[in-house]
Amino acid sequence: MAVKKTASGKVDKRTKEGKAIAARMAKARAEKNSLKNRLKRLFS
Repeated sequence: MAVKKTASGKVDKRTKEGKAIAARMAKARAEKNSLKNRLKRLFS
């Protein structure tokens, strides 16, 4: 399944798949700078 891209080559957030991907990205971003990971980085 090809994801619809905008003219600039970004994932089109207006489509259902685009929204799902955007949500996953946001979740991953939140996970990346979560407290747990920050502590892990601090003590490693």
